[in-house]
Amino acid sequence: MSYPTVMVLSEKGEELDRVVGYYRAPEFMSQVEDYLAGRNTLASMVAEEPAKKDSAGFVYRLADRFADHGLFDDARKRFLIFVALDPKNDSGRADDALYRLARMARKEHDYATDRRYAQMILDRYPDSDMMRSAFLELGQGYRKDGHLARARTIFLDYAKRFPDDEDAPWAREQADSLALQIAHRPGA
Repeated sequence: MSYPTVMVLSEKGEELDRVVGYYRAPEFMSQVEDYLAGRNTLASMVAEEPAKKDSAGFVYRLADRFADHGLFDDARKRFLIFVALDPKNDSGRADDALYRLARMARKEHDYATDRRYAQMILDRYPDSDMMRSAFLELGQGYRKDGHLARARTIFLDYAKRFPDDEDAPWAREQADSLALQIAHRPGA
């Protein structure tokens, strides 16, 4: 589901776990060695879950691991538990969890849910490092759901609010493209 993904296999060819994303060699080797020894695997974390169900950090890592394995229903459940455990974003990851939930919903074409999670970031954590990403995600959710005028307004607002942001040109391009689509709609 992500690039790169390295599957760590047992001698019998059974998957022990996955290393997802880029890591420096020492961190990569440490993860592989842990997996070969049966430590920090998804299976070992699931076994630990009953004892650590109230640990926000553990629940976040478990949700992340489920997502890495493409087990989105399990990931979604844990991300929601995590957000409930950390409503004030003390960890700095509640906004990340909501963003992951939004992206999962968009990939599943559930655009209303995508927008709901993106809006939650904007409402709850306006100073978050995920605020701008959530802003753009909200626009994407409206665009994908066919609410072109609403999406265009969001992209224009983004470009106006953050003119020096690296995503501002992209937001303006989205708004321009949407203006053309709106103009060429039947009855426009």
